[in-house]
Amino acid sequence: MKKTRFQIEYEQDGLRLFEVLAGKLDISKKQAQALIDAKRVLVNGQRIWIRTHGLKEDDVVEVLADLQADAPSGRIAILWQDADYLIVNKPPFMLTNASDESLEARLRRQEKNRDICAVHRLDKETSGCLLFARSAAAKQAAIPLFEGQDIMKIYRAIALGKFSKNWNEIRADIDGYMSTTLVKLLDTNRQASYLELRIETGRTHQIRRHLAQKRHPVLGDKKYAGTGSDVSLAQPRQMLHAYRLVFPHPKTRQTIRATAPLPGDFKKCLAQLKLH
Repeated sequence: MKKTRFQIEYEQDGLRLFEVLAGKLDISKKQAQALIDAKRVLVNGQRIWIRTHGLKEDDVVEVLADLQADAPSGRIAILWQDADYLIVNKPPFMLTNASDESLEARLRRQEKNRDICAVHRLDKETSGCLLFARSAAAKQAAIPLFEGQDIMKIYRAIALGKFSKNWNEIRADIDGYMSTTLVKLLDTNRQASYLELRIETGRTHQIRRHLAQKRHPVLGDKKYAGTGSDVSLAQPRQMLHAYRLVFPHPKTRQTIRATAPLPGDFKKCLAQLKLH
């Protein structure tokens, strides 16, 4: 399904959103509900997540592009591995675990190892470096890396607007805890900025929330970017990529480094915005 845009007509006035979507797109009401739950439906430029939202004549409804169509079906790229761990390049639009089609489940099938488990997680839409353990014992040995500051997590992001060169650190409260994100400006223009970010703490959605607090949300972020930017709404997903992991091996203490190349949609967004 490509991006769809239509206007509510007189006879549709007062109908509920999921009913109109089902009829207009020729899909089931359950599928229409799924579109709303995925926050892919806008009414007059505002994201709507209530299935029973009442529509009015002349309302403009937009359904954003089908994100799942871009989910890959080939082999999962392994960036580094040894007898205990794997670092893989997570594709966008894939759950880390807790699903039969999650990255964890697919990696188990690919590597023929039912014990493989994720050591940490990335959001469904976020791509890049993700650490897996080959056994429960290896996972337990790696958990302390994430509880302290032994692991270096570096991200790349495309954010809305011209980011200030003076902001090389964002310190702000998240859920009652002071959190720090270090920022390196790679390129910027009036529309957007290309950033490299290192998180010193690991709060939920830390980068997305910190950038939104600075009024430079990650492009395509459905939760924190708001609906006031056509540049952001045009993106198929949140433009956030886990670019690099650096950490001491839990057993050998050898420094492990892995870098995930930028995915195609991320590079396409950079090119469209003339960022390098």
